[in-house]
Amino acid sequence: MTMVDSRPEPRLARLWRGVSGALAVGLVLLALALIGFQIYAGNNELPGPGLDVVAGHIATAVAAVVAQIVADRRRGWTVAVCGLVVVLLAASTLWFYWWA
Repeated sequence: MTMVDSRPEPRLARLWRGVSGALAVGLVLLALALIGFQIYAGNNELPGPGLDVVAGHIATAVAAVVAQIVADRRRGWTVAVCGLVVVLLAASTLWFYWWA
């Protein structure tokens, strides 16, 4: 039999989960926007962002969503670690594809 922890979760954990969830959604929206731009560019004979950039954004968005799902279904340190993974994915995506 599985025991369920019914104690309320600390506010900081809920806040952290919310922040990482917002970043994960942001990565998904960014990937979708780049897919749209690439399709538009391909149809109008423009260079566009490139398939490698689009694939990189899709990969980081998928990884962030997986990490967020794990964080949403667990408690304790797993929430903190998965949230940190999402933050690092968002920061590295912005750094490598947009700023560097």
